[in-house]
Amino acid sequence: MNKIVVRGGKPLSGSVEIGGSKNAALPLLFAGILTGEVCVFYALPRVSDVLITLEILRCLGARIRFAEGGAVTVDYTDIRPVLPSPTLTGAIRGSVYLLGAMLGRFGKAYLAGAGGCDFGLRPIDQHLAGFAALGAEEQTMDGVLTLSAEVLKSADITLKMPSVGATANLLMTATSAKGRTVIKNAAAEPHVGALCAFLTAAGAEIEGVDGDTLTVVGGKPLHGCSFTVIPDMIEAGTYLAAAMACGGRVTVKNTDPTHLGATLAAFDEMGATLLVGEREITLVAPDTYRGISLETGPYPALPTDLHPQLATLFAIGGRAVGEGTMNERVWQSRFRYTEELLKMGASLSVADTVLTVRPAPLHATTVRAPDLRGGVALLLAALATEGQSIITGAAVIGRGYEHLEAKLTALGADVRVIG
Repeated sequence: MNKIVVRGGKPLSGSVEIGGSKNAALPLLFAGILTGEVCVFYALPRVSDVLITLEILRCLGARIRFAEGGAVTVDYTDIRPVLPSPTLTGAIRGSVYLLGAMLGRFGKAYLAGAGGCDFGLRPIDQHLAGFAALGAEEQTMDGVLTLSAEVLKSADITLKMPSVGATANLLMTATSAKGRTVIKNAAAEPHVGALCAFLTAAGAEIEGVDGDTLTVVGGKPLHGCSFTVIPDMIEAGTYLAAAMACGGRVTVKNTDPTHLGATLAAFDEMGATLLVGEREITLVAPDTYRGISLETGPYPALPTDLHPQLATLFAIGGRAVGEGTMNERVWQSRFRYTEELLKMGASLSVADTVLTVRPAPLHATTVRAPDLRGGVALLLAALATEGQSIITGAAVIGRGYEHLEAKLTALGADVRVIG
């Protein structure tokens, strides 16, 4: 998609089916390399990050088949330890998972950069320190990172912070290291739990799942398996935020409410009515809602990937009442979307890691999506604002949202995706 044209000011009503989690799908697809066999993935979202991942795997020698009903079969038998296309790996941040998977299967891995949204410094120092503890040597030449290990060994690793990427990468490599590897201060996000479940289904032995200390009994051969990707909690949170922005009643189906505890608590504090079932959530938006103070952090705190959507709610005059703040504790430079919100008339300021927002009348205009979540936050603002808005650079939104136009249209929005 090149741009999104929105005629806003319409309340939303109805239900939307949530797809598989993009953040879970990427490590799962790369982890399949460790099996060297055939894996079948269900509920794999057809978003650009996933499609690029599949193309990277294909270039490495995997055979991929899309089946009726949405299943995707990946045959990892013929994958070889070669340098993948820098153009492809540079397009998504998730390509960093190649390191853990390739090192685990072949004892060597190559990567020329990893892309994705630019949130300032996103170092992989914790990944590299963990790989070194597991017996890998690191070399960088002409922009290509090479990891190699004659023998992988078990280790006790303590992460400086609970990084999802480092936790996932070290889990993958640890499955091939004989002995007990302990990862302390591990990330506990649902997509880390999903990776543990996939590796276990493939034959790995992992203890402490969903906690902050993971133990991997490595050295056992893995095998192919079938696996269903967990629902996307960020997509679910985004559609609930859309209901708050526009008013109305929206039900998100095929979701796991236990993954959204901090997000639902925020909506409740703002004044929404929430009806929570086993696999669905209904949000009934109030006539107006309160601005509140929020802070992102590692799970189970509010996810940084929902920061822009929720903070944007505080800007919508006529809907929000009172000042709201967002303290971003995960990614620096997450606030780039605020420059575009200012073009719509938002009243806000950023000091260090804290965004302060005061409700103001917004007006329709043309804005540019700076990144995936910031772009969809601008879309929410456009949906809530009378008149025609255009969001350019919308391809980044396609990295994480499947069937966006169809889902919003079904809820009553006037949205047209172009390109």
